[in-house]
Amino acid sequence: MRQSTILPLFSTPQHESPAVINTTIMPIIVSVLVIIGVNLASEFGTLAAAIATAPTGIPLSLWVVVQQNSFRKQAVLKEYTWNLIKGVSATLAFAIGSNVAARSGFGLWSVLAFGYVAWIIVWTLFQSIP
Repeated sequence: MRQSTILPLFSTPQHESPAVINTTIMPIIVSVLVIIGVNLASEFGTLAAAIATAPTGIPLSLWVVVQQNSFRKQAVLKEYTWNLIKGVSATLAFAIGSNVAARSGFGLWSVLAFGYVAWIIVWTLFQSIP
């Protein structure tokens, strides 16, 4: 397995840390707004799903990771975006597994279990790709 070049979560970077508002507060605010949007749109399944899956988390995470690794942006972007592809693919597998279970008549907990099993399988398969 390849060694990660992104700084560990609890490491102390050797440079000035970016402003807390850019790396912590803004992602939290956007996340809360997404949850509120899904709640308000919950009567309209398609709109709620669109809000829940809108590309908000990925751009926010890209921003945070680059800000925290600004001294080596290109390498971090290359590695992190590859990991995003793995994660998004696994999330798609979660959605497909959940849908298959729901169409088979399973209840919420079983649907979630099927989704997570699919997610784990795809994530594990992607780990073997360099």
